[in-house]
Amino acid sequence: MSLIMAVPHAFSVAELKDLPTVLVSALSFILIPGALIFCLQLLQPGPVIKGAKGSLIDQYLFGIETKLGFLSGRSAYKFNALHEKYGTPTTPPHPISDPPLTLLLGNIVRFAPNQLSSNTLKGMRNIYGAAGKSNVFLKTAFYKAISRRNIFTAQDIHYHATVRKLFAPSLSPGCMAAHEPVIKGCIARFHDLVKTRMQRGSALSLNDLYYSLSVDMVSEVLLGKSLGCIERGRPFFWTEQLPRIFYWATIRDQFQGSGIPTMIKWMLRQILRKGIRQRSEEARMRLIREQLKATHTRRDIMVEVMERSESSTLPEDEIAENFSAIMLAGFHTTSHAICATIWLVLSHPDVRAELQTELRGAFTSTDDISLDVLAKLPWLNAVITEALRVYPPVPLGGARVSPGAYVDGVYVPAGVEVSTSLYALHHNSEYFANPYKFAPERWIDPASTDKKEAVQPFLLGSRSCIAKYFAQQMLLLTLASFFVEFDGTYVGRVRDWTTDSRCYAFWEIPDLKVRLQDRMASPSA
Repeated sequence: MSLIMAVPHAFSVAELKDLPTVLVSALSFILIPGALIFCLQLLQPGPVIKGAKGSLIDQYLFGIETKLGFLSGRSAYKFNALHEKYGTPTTPPHPISDPPLTLLLGNIVRFAPNQLSSNTLKGMRNIYGAAGKSNVFLKTAFYKAISRRNIFTAQDIHYHATVRKLFAPSLSPGCMAAHEPVIKGCIARFHDLVKTRMQRGSALSLNDLYYSLSVDMVSEVLLGKSLGCIERGRPFFWTEQLPRIFYWATIRDQFQGSGIPTMIKWMLRQILRKGIRQRSEEARMRLIREQLKATHTRRDIMVEVMERSESSTLPEDEIAENFSAIMLAGFHTTSHAICATIWLVLSHPDVRAELQTELRGAFTSTDDISLDVLAKLPWLNAVITEALRVYPPVPLGGARVSPGAYVDGVYVPAGVEVSTSLYALHHNSEYFANPYKFAPERWIDPASTDKKEAVQPFLLGSRSCIAKYFAQQMLLLTLASFFVEFDGTYVGRVRDWTTDSRCYAFWEIPDLKVRLQDRMASPSA
């Protein structure tokens, strides 16, 4: 019996007594043709890209496996697995040379009809380091779904250069040194909070506490005002929205045209409070506008930027938007890097012992800690760099649109999206021996053959993280203070963060539950 005949027949049987048959017939009549039409729309293999391998399922079904990786929280691992499976280098002839030249193609994999991923340093340089040249890889439409135009989302390279020129001088290493006392003050207040919580006798969950510290450090240095999250012991809701913003922007981008983002958004609106993102944005902008009008008691970054803004073409509203973007990005990435590094050190007793020996030999208390000395401690710097390699705070590089250019020897046609997976780059066995091992010694061993420049947690080129020196400063001071003052044991449920963490657009880090002892208060101190 045909589908067209099945439905009316079902409705005529004993006045709808056979309801299951009715439902099956009706759904079949509606869903099967719809599914066929949907699949026909998906069966678009995309342009021919020689040298970029990938799963046929992904290529012909709009990257369904990778998209499921985003939904299930396995995106970083999925991209890495694709590179390990399909990224075997080959030696094809150069397509534009005469006579043909032979060169080694890098690891470029195809995870959707019109999307590629790279895990090589050369590929990263081609994609992100081409600013100012004719073959610039511009940001994709994905960024428009994140927020209004700012230094992170802007596709216009001239606008980006204008913003960077305004903000970058105040975020340089020399200028950031002036803010060391402010950061140390935040850390001292944070340690007081931790010691108060320790009196309860149970293990502490440090995630929210370190997020609160990051919020106060960033806001006080950037805007000249602490938000008081350390004293509250938890962050404000609007400071935690970056992962959600990026997650929904990713879902919208990856499932564009499928109806899935609209469906999920409708479902969430039925169970969640409306306007969370809007209220979060309003709270951030209200804070920034208040600080723009306030009298500042010290030369924070906002004071310096606004002095330079008198000769800038940027209006005040756009300057405020860029303060908001830099602030929000700093909250999340800093706290996650701190927590991941603490977990890695506590999970490797030999690394912890050597770090404590180095730090406690250099400082008798946290009051003695200084950036000048920290910069010269080889093991501390090796630990932080290795932590950023193993567990980069932003595991997936931002996608760019090819202008029609080569990426690590592979010609990427115009309009194709390409990115570098930082997690896959940092775990590329061509660059690192035992890439999955947390081995800080690789950074100070003169016999190491690892390709050190392949670790790029802040990206590179003109679109690299504008606040990377600020982030490094916070990491050095915060981690040094922790291991000078406390002895700790990790007692969290997730035993291996490097394999069991969830990753959507960012990591969703496990609970950093630690049993702490105040070393300075112990009899053996």
